[in-house]
Amino acid sequence: MENDLISIIIPIYNVEEYIEECLESIQKQTYTNIEVILVDDGSMDNSVAIAQRKFLDDDRFKLIHQENAGISVARNNGISNSKGKYIVFVDSDDWVSPDYIEYLYYLIKKYNVKLSTCAHQSLPRNSTPRIINDPQDYLISTKDYFRRLGDKELPFQLGVAPWGRMYERSLFKNIRYPDGKLFEDSATTYKLYLCAGTTAIGEDIKYLYFQNKDSIVQKEFSKTRFQFLESEKEMKEDLEKRYPEIKKSLSRRYQYALMNTLAHIVVSPNSEEFRKEQLQLKIKILDNFMNKLLDTKNSKKDLVGLITLRIGLPCYRIAFKVFKFFKNKK
Repeated sequence: MENDLISIIIPIYNVEEYIEECLESIQKQTYTNIEVILVDDGSMDNSVAIAQRKFLDDDRFKLIHQENAGISVARNNGISNSKGKYIVFVDSDDWVSPDYIEYLYYLIKKYNVKLSTCAHQSLPRNSTPRIINDPQDYLISTKDYFRRLGDKELPFQLGVAPWGRMYERSLFKNIRYPDGKLFEDSATTYKLYLCAGTTAIGEDIKYLYFQNKDSIVQKEFSKTRFQFLESEKEMKEDLEKRYPEIKKSLSRRYQYALMNTLAHIVVSPNSEEFRKEQLQLKIKILDNFMNKLLDTKNSKKDLVGLITLRIGLPCYRIAFKVFKFFKNKK
């Protein structure tokens, strides 16, 4: 197999509890021709000190600094300072399997594509990951990827996260992450898929995304989270222009974004600050209610969400709390 240089970009911001475990998993990669670009996003704890003390003696690791500007700017800065033919992202509080890079690179070469994707799992820290029996790999078009995403036919939590993928550097020629925005994945990953045209998918889980109490999606609700809906709407509209034949699937994905956002508002301690937004989201979600209820592509969770929301916001809140409880018990 060829031995191209691969750049692994890792933004760092206040993750002193987790960064050592993350970087150890990078250092142990079976594919060794890597450069690791650590981007200090103005971190204020001991994260950078840990990286300096334990990993910078490995000459594959490089540390760069920036004023706190957010993860999008950090990723862009990493891209600009990298030299690899291929680019991979890892979040500094997550963990990757020893063959994470080798697996993604294998898929790139096997299918002669510019983008490869592995399965990941989102789970509470210190819980046991899934074992995939007889994982498959295959080639898929960008249109079919987003059709399957909306129809909930993609395996093992595949979505639009920046990590869990390997990108040929050329894909970033005219694409960057949006400065100052959260939920940059929805705003950017689909553009890279459009540019690539196809992706190789491997069903083996090589990336563990840990649910931390300090992660963006776990905090008290903030109006900045509406950027998620803005990005999802942009993705939906752009993809509809390119692939009008999968409009229904794309609308189903956007419905998920609306329901997810509403759920995070209603369980938040400051939910009353967003009473108007709750009602607006409820109207959008329940529009064309019977057709959505009879949609066989909807998951059981979404059907429960639709029914409980029809009953009322308090019922919807209870249903989401129950769902989160059992999800965290797995």
